[in-house]
Amino acid sequence: MDKRTLTALILMLVLYLAFDQFVWKPQRESARLAQVQEQVDESPAVEAEAEPPTVDATIPISDNTLAESEVEIEEYTMENDYLKVTFSNQGAVISSIQLKKYFIDETRPVDLIPENESILATGVYQGSDYLNLGTRSFSISPQSNDRNLIFYIGEKENPQVQKIYTLDDLYGIRLDTRVQGIGNVNGLRLNLDAGIADSEINTRYKNQDYRFMLYAEGEFMKQSLSKIQKNPPQGNFSSFGWAAVRSKYFTLALQEIEPPLSKSFSVSVNPNTKNPGFSIDSFHKDPKSSWEQSFVLVAGPADSDILKGYGRQMENIAERGYNWLRWLTNFFAWFLSWLHSYVRNYGVVIIIFAFLLKIVLHPLSHKSMSTSLKMQEIQPQMQALQKKYKDDPKTLQVEMSKLYKEVGANPLSGCLPLLLQMPIFFALYNVLRYSLDMRNAGFVLWLKDLSEPDPYMILPILMGLFMIIQSKMMQPKPANIDDMDDRQKAAQSSQKMMTWIMPIMMFFIFRNMPAGLVLYWTVFNVFTVIQQYYLLKHHRNKE
Repeated sequence: MDKRTLTALILMLVLYLAFDQFVWKPQRESARLAQVQEQVDESPAVEAEAEPPTVDATIPISDNTLAESEVEIEEYTMENDYLKVTFSNQGAVISSIQLKKYFIDETRPVDLIPENESILATGVYQGSDYLNLGTRSFSISPQSNDRNLIFYIGEKENPQVQKIYTLDDLYGIRLDTRVQGIGNVNGLRLNLDAGIADSEINTRYKNQDYRFMLYAEGEFMKQSLSKIQKNPPQGNFSSFGWAAVRSKYFTLALQEIEPPLSKSFSVSVNPNTKNPGFSIDSFHKDPKSSWEQSFVLVAGPADSDILKGYGRQMENIAERGYNWLRWLTNFFAWFLSWLHSYVRNYGVVIIIFAFLLKIVLHPLSHKSMSTSLKMQEIQPQMQALQKKYKDDPKTLQVEMSKLYKEVGANPLSGCLPLLLQMPIFFALYNVLRYSLDMRNAGFVLWLKDLSEPDPYMILPILMGLFMIIQSKMMQPKPANIDDMDDRQKAAQSSQKMMTWIMPIMMFFIFRNMPAGLVLYWTVFNVFTVIQQYYLLKHHRNKE
């Protein structure tokens, strides 16, 4: 098997892994969510189908809960160094979460809640009835302060419903809900159907970037917006960790504080924003006179280091690719950020990174190219052996191995640099596509955002051209076709064809990749061409 055939096979393997990561893996995750959905009637921990208890209607919610039209809506704010959160007394909901360190443009901070909408409306299950508290008027307790906001319905000293919000020092908003004195309570619903707001001007790829994620039953699942639009998932579980919606760079993640009481989830698409949202339900067949439940809403960047601090594998919300590759992805993210602290243009940072990686891989690349040249030198001897033992494949293989050993050539060694590039490629994809450091990171002229595909496809075209140059530089000298057998003629024809087919295939793959990744691959190929030029020059001088 010649080097070009091996290279083609490895590139096909790269294609396979690319499809596995970006096409088939999301389909598997979708199937897993579908399996959860199918288990609704099978889960022994879910008791929503049990016969509902009789609702005690003798203790109504206090008269201070008026209809929406009769209530003057008031807003309250709490903030820390990272968040400015706005609340409404109607439903005791969150109507705005502004991130102080992130902006849509020069003047507008990122707001994770869609305009004119709200999240964390609460509903109470009372047997077969459902009491929607999202339209009720809440009062504010005088015990509230800058970091602790207490909404209540009923008497101040003995409230029937309490929703207590507390800010932590980062991106966490704790919600403690207490219900008592309104009759039998079978459970609560917490509503985040409004979903997450758009934070980027360019939302062309939101079907790929926006996701719903769930950590329940000790398993992590996620589903893209495109899948949610076709079949919104829902399901039951006995052990709940958290649920989240994520845009390209930010997340709204709801984690229940121990012991978890939540039993089911349902995902929806906001008809206004077309973004994913969800609701979490808790239900128990045996009614209780009071119900208490606590959550933490993490509202901020989808940063693995920040999310890891909230436990229960919440760092999985950040896109970091395959689990076995996360260490490399995290290292690249750190290293590029470190370089950026000295070089303020991320395009230049990627060029420096490609150059440093070329230096690291230089010994392997040099050996690979040297092997390729040695293989070209022994072509006449190889052809002679192929003619001599054309009817004896076993002996031919033995003699070819002896020849390789004599000249110190190993055909497989030429593919090692390409194999090492595969994990680098996948790790860099997630860093350059989803890392917050790459958000709106420009380079030059038309490249305003290296995390998005090149709008004019200039980089993919350049990449293809340099692949052709690289391939042609390493092609052997034309051999006398008359001296070749049919097998050798077919091999030479295949090599010529691959010189053009592989760059075309790679162009169509890379045209939808982040521009930063294409920039890296193109620059790496440029350095390879330079390396080949000097190696060939040195080789000719020796001759």
